[in-house]
Amino acid sequence: MVEVENPGTKQVETLLENVDDGSYVIPYFQRGFEWQPSMVSELFESILQDYYTGLLLFWDLDQNRAEQEEWDPIWGSNLEGSPDMAVLDGQQRLSSLYYAIHNPEKKFPNRKSYYVFYLDLIKALDEDYEEAVTYKYFQYYRTWEQLSEDRESWIDRGKVPLAILSARDPNDPNKKYLDSREFQDWIDEFIEQRSSDLPSDVKPWDIRDVFVSILDYSFVHYPLSNDREIRDICNIFAKVNASGMKLSTFDLMNAFLYPSGVELRKELWEKLDNETLKRIDPNMKEYLLKTISLVKQNYCSSKYLYNLIPGEKVTRRGNDGKRYEEVLVDSGEEFKTLWEQACDYAEKAREILMNTGDGEFGAIRTEFIPNSTIVPVLAAILWEYDGDIESPEFKETLSRWYWSAVLSQDYSGSSDTVMAKDFRDWKEWMATGSTIERITKIDGDFIKELNLRSVDKGSARYNAIICLLALNDARDFYKGRIVGTGDFSERKINDHHIFPKKVKDLHPDDAKTFDSLKDSIVNRTLILDETNNDIKADRPSEYIQEMIDKHGSETKVQEILQTHLITDSAYEHLRNDEFDDFAIEREKAIKQHIIDNVGVGN
Repeated sequence: MVEVENPGTKQVETLLENVDDGSYVIPYFQRGFEWQPSMVSELFESILQDYYTGLLLFWDLDQNRAEQEEWDPIWGSNLEGSPDMAVLDGQQRLSSLYYAIHNPEKKFPNRKSYYVFYLDLIKALDEDYEEAVTYKYFQYYRTWEQLSEDRESWIDRGKVPLAILSARDPNDPNKKYLDSREFQDWIDEFIEQRSSDLPSDVKPWDIRDVFVSILDYSFVHYPLSNDREIRDICNIFAKVNASGMKLSTFDLMNAFLYPSGVELRKELWEKLDNETLKRIDPNMKEYLLKTISLVKQNYCSSKYLYNLIPGEKVTRRGNDGKRYEEVLVDSGEEFKTLWEQACDYAEKAREILMNTGDGEFGAIRTEFIPNSTIVPVLAAILWEYDGDIESPEFKETLSRWYWSAVLSQDYSGSSDTVMAKDFRDWKEWMATGSTIERITKIDGDFIKELNLRSVDKGSARYNAIICLLALNDARDFYKGRIVGTGDFSERKINDHHIFPKKVKDLHPDDAKTFDSLKDSIVNRTLILDETNNDIKADRPSEYIQEMIDKHGSETKVQEILQTHLITDSAYEHLRNDEFDDFAIEREKAIKQHIIDNVGVGN
């Protein structure tokens, strides 16, 4: 029986005292402090206007729970002793208040700097609250003592650090700085020097009251009883956080899995030792869940991911059409095993995507992967297939499916339905050898009708063609060595312009389309950053002569450029600085290469 739970109110000053002494903590199943600095400012502006800023939901902890569970501190505070309450809803607000007022020696989350928040007294006294709270960032931490040395500029700017609210009287540590003689003197000087900018009837206590109003502001405080079960608490957390700053599916799964002994974020994701895989996409942690979901139930949209919660019953339909209930994941330990397998197969998928060997797809940098959403499907295919992935039949089928998927751009945007359909088709191919539908959608006519001149950086087709250049062993213009391998891997190689973006002195009759097509894939290729810096804004006719001097003959230069899908006819236009005709010929060459080499034109 849950004890009676009565809401009440608590002032900001009391709340922050509880944060500072370690009474309030964050459960491990919660995400971290994710607000932006501007959101912190907006919270204080609402408080200044005495607006309602939401309820703070807590879980009252008994001593046993407080000592046994693992907790995180509010951002910037420290864990001190045994906590009293866990914050279920209100972490972002409490963290914002504590960071701005207590000025902890901790960089702002997801930033490389320390932030200090300021109250614009002129605006606040005029009751103009828009942008009344601002912030500055510093490379090095600024203590209150350092901030207070800048009191003269507070007067000039009319802005005072909010850290003043936690500062103590330098002559009496038992007193607040707001009650100190030093601050009273500053107020008098402020009114004297800025009187023309202040309301005519402003008094010293009016200024102090602005600051005190922040500390006295009351939040609705609702504690849940300590006899509630952890599963109940996690469900409440998920429901109350479904609005406002929306939780991701991963955040919700993190909460739902916690009662089963699975710390999805802290133990499984954050301790995953594969930074390259993580770097592919910020949503990779959710893609790993989708991989498990595809293998376990053939679907991967968010509503299906919740079926992976241990013990969750799922209604399914058998081959005879009858419905039955099934538990997909029996325990937290089983989930952990599935997660490890998903990570392993996702890494195998990444290796295929990011290498240039036989049956691989040439994304030599993570940003060149055409669609990161293809990772869970490819991982699930590799997981499900019990044959030889090195066999010619599997490699050919995988290649035709992959290039059809990325060139169709069906994996761009919302693609859960596409992902699930492709995986089910793959399972049917594994069982019966039937044709995968995606492969039949792309043929030679489709490729010929593509308008590659409109394909700009960042699109799936753009990246697919960059990958094809890597697979074609594109060689650097000046070094003559294959890019993307050996010493030419990672940051030394990039996609650059063939006709430089700032090229000068092209004949207007030969470059009518330059402004519209200069960033198109028909004018981009893979070369070393060093080479691109040497070319600068040279016309092709100029740097081609440099290439001839370096390599000894025009024939060798043409051989190098052919690895960039620059045919002999395209080369002639390049050599003569004829951009319009070069773009037409290179588009033809790229299309023909796709038809001849990746199997989608058959």
